Amino acid sequence: MTSSIRLHSLFPQGWGEGKRAPFTTFRGMATNASIQQFERPLDISVIAPKRGHIYQLRGHGYAGRTMRKYAETWAVSTLLRGECVHWIDGASRMNPTRILRRFPRGEAAARDHLHRLYVGRGFTVHQLATLVERLEREVSITAAPLVIVDAPLAMHLDRQVGDHEARCLMRQLLQHLQSVAVLNNVAVLIITEHTPMSKRHKHLLMMVERKSSHQLIEYVRGQGRNARRWLSHEPSGSSGQWPQNQNVLRRYIRPKHQVVGSNDGSS
Repeated sequence: MTSSIRLHSLFPQGWGEGKRAPFTTFRGMATNASIQQFERPLDISVIAPKRGHIYQLRGHGYAGRTMRKYAETWAVSTLLRGECVHWIDGASRMNPTRILRRFPRGEAAARDHLHRLYVGRGFTVHQLATLVERLEREVSITAAPLVIVDAPLAMHLDRQVGDHEARCLMRQLLQHLQSVAVLNNVAVLIITEHTPMSKRHKHLLMMVERKSSHQLIEYVRGQGRNARRWLSHEPSGSSGQWPQNQNVLRRYIRPKHQVVGSNDGSS
């Protein structure tokens, strides 16, 4: 698996564009009832990644930066169960320290768990495409239940890549990811921006959205310390804030056949 880099070697031992907030407002002020509705914790068992599906995580900041923390939490949850995770970095921003901080306090084997995190870095759009092409074979070896592709659109927005080529490469990349999700029974998370910044960006976001069966979107209202953030998941329609309880790390990636909301202890 030459396209993947084991993370521990890098860290030594020692939906919708322009979608408005789904609550009623009057002269820019939300009602108290609406605010309370979106401040309640999300039911993670409902929105947890499901094998065989593609999830689009749409956030704010460069290449959907604000959604990384959720992908990192699900990655750590998988590692804690002794399973492998593949992470493809399309924006050169993988930081092993961030992953370590997601482990529960007192987890003595945190660094050992990182041995099962395989990271591939694509510095050009063609390198990124090659990494994704190799995923099917690599996942068949590691039996990883989770694949995370962070900021794939960043490379496809490179000015040295033409519009037509960018669309063709993105179409091929998504076809490969769909194949990995279905044939390898893997949950695939794709981190992107929420709002397009250009015509090409809009088209690429729409391509990802069409291939994704699930969307997790972060909304922000207000600025600075007064900013309110909440998540919305489709198709469940669930909305709320990410729970602060670290028990979320013990949640399982839901198997493909499991019914949403079941309480069999494996969600």
